[in-house]
Amino acid sequence: MLEAEREASRLLVYQVLPSHYGFNVHHLRRADAIEICIGQGAKPGTGGLLLGEKVSGEIAAIRELPAGVDQRSPVRHPDWVGPDDLMIKIEELREATDGKIPIYIKIGASRVADDVKLACKAGADVIVLDGMEASTAASPDMLMEHTAVPTMPALVEAVEALRELGLLGEVGLIVSGGIRSGMDVAKALALGADAVSIGTAALIALNCNKPIFVEDYHQLGTEPYACRLCHTGRCPVGITTQDPQLMKRLEIEPATERVTNLLNTMTMELQMIARACGKSDVHDLEPEDLRALTIEAAIMSGCPLVGTTTNMRTLLHNLGQLGDLGTLAGK
Repeated sequence: MLEAEREASRLLVYQVLPSHYGFNVHHLRRADAIEICIGQGAKPGTGGLLLGEKVSGEIAAIRELPAGVDQRSPVRHPDWVGPDDLMIKIEELREATDGKIPIYIKIGASRVADDVKLACKAGADVIVLDGMEASTAASPDMLMEHTAVPTMPALVEAVEALRELGLLGEVGLIVSGGIRSGMDVAKALALGADAVSIGTAALIALNCNKPIFVEDYHQLGTEPYACRLCHTGRCPVGITTQDPQLMKRLEIEPATERVTNLLNTMTMELQMIARACGKSDVHDLEPEDLRALTIEAAIMSGCPLVGTTTNMRTLLHNLGQLGDLGTLAGK
């Protein structure tokens, strides 16, 4: 935990990572929630690599690492190996914080229904579901393009799992990955999410990938709008870097205003959509407010296809039951 982070944050979620870099129980007690990170949507089931260029003196001191040395982040937590152990770990965290703050479990969207049920069994207060569209700088392209489940279909699976357990509305559900606008938020809430997280959208508002200092992009072998080299620590616009000269390029006050404008705009868009659906509260949005534009979207979301009032899954199930009759009629 950076002291400046804690001082500047009204609410701060302390993430417990498999690496345990810089883990400090005193910091834990100063947080407003704990998030046990099991996976990310952009690279489920894999660890990560922190290049030595980003392990500055300050970061090395906070994380208790040697400065300038590459660090591998493991995929597994060293102190538990399954849901039963996780239950014990959650109780330890509750004891350490006097049971005063909620505990989240963050999972990459893969075996969503099973993972949600196991997280509930372990005692999670909130499940954070990270879909395929989630980005992370050091994830290989192959993983980002070919692993994990897209955010919205994963959300539908998670809601069904919670409903099956009788915990829908009791265990919170936050989704992330590809949330860019108020419309994205509205769809997520309508499908059953309690809240959403954003990451890349806020970075873009800070100036990420903006076509300024173009020569620096070229030196990295990339172009504006397609950089994805945060892990190098050589961010041309001064965001994901510890280089003092590059950091000066991020003007804090204008950047703060842009992020504020983004959040306010997303909120107003969300409110406008809710009003258009006749709702006085954004959390009153529901699946009945949605219609799918394609058969694939109808099947994944469980929402009726436009021009119909029938749930596509129900229709396919009924067609399956009539399969034998259809074969006889064909003969």
